[in-house]
Amino acid sequence: MGILDKLDKAASEKERTRAQKYMDDLLLFFEGSGVAGLDEIVKGVQEIADSGLYKKLLFAYKSESERKVDRVFELDELKQVSVLRLARENLHFGGFLTTIFAHSLVTSKQFIMIHIMIKYVYVIFSGRTSTWDDNLDILFSGLDEKIIFALDDFDKVELNDLPEPTPEYFQKLKKLKWQNKDAKNLYDNLREFTREIKISVLNYPDLDQVMGWISTYWVMEDLYIQTLAGCSAVNDDRLEIMAEDVIKAYKTFLKLLKTDVRKYKAIPERVQGIDGYKEPLKKQGFLVCDKCNSRYKLESGESADDFEDTCECGGHLVYKDSI
Repeated sequence: MGILDKLDKAASEKERTRAQKYMDDLLLFFEGSGVAGLDEIVKGVQEIADSGLYKKLLFAYKSESERKVDRVFELDELKQVSVLRLARENLHFGGFLTTIFAHSLVTSKQFIMIHIMIKYVYVIFSGRTSTWDDNLDILFSGLDEKIIFALDDFDKVELNDLPEPTPEYFQKLKKLKWQNKDAKNLYDNLREFTREIKISVLNYPDLDQVMGWISTYWVMEDLYIQTLAGCSAVNDDRLEIMAEDVIKAYKTFLKLLKTDVRKYKAIPERVQGIDGYKEPLKKQGFLVCDKCNSRYKLESGESADDFEDTCECGGHLVYKDSI
């Protein structure tokens, strides 16, 4: 083993020792916090790390950030996503100066993180990088609204049962503050805990990676969690983020990672006018005569509208999904 290899090995062992001590301190803090639901979050994060799911999420981010995109959504098209339009119209845009001078916990840039996180989960379940059609579903399926208003119950609600996004909702988000130091400390320590988990599942990579793409992803996940915590507070008609809102945000994050989001499809009424949108073909099904009961199975690409509605026997042909 050369001198450089020895130095690398020593640095890696030192990092592992530091990380283990830091993790022990964080777990000790969590045990003494008395926050309801925190134990479930800590176990949940450890489970997605042990299962390899967290590692898949990180590499989904990496693969998406490195791929070449042939078709991007224009600003006018993104404005057709109601939560993005309302966020842009009612919140500070975001960035370093906004954080310093406006003290905004939630900014308009953060809302795109909801769609980005959905996209990474889409990549995990599809096993490939996302396509333009995938992103169409991600932006226009209404899953974003389900996450914002129902949080960890997003998979149990219908869009029609949720409130419409309004300017007033986003104006409340603009005024959010932390309830107290305890709530902020819980958020900060969970953020540090997940950061150490990310580094550990990647087997303690070199500093260039940690300060590079890993830190970039870490910031994105952090903004996503903070946005959900803010939504939890406003959903409860509060202008202060409490510890329970942080727990709710992490519950939503953990559930989303385990959800096959490919089942959420773009709502046709929301994508009219989007260049390149093709409404999915109806299920192939059958044409069945109501008189002689003869049947014809529609082939791929065929529609019931392509045929006369009268059978050779004089009966009426009826479309059926299945027989």
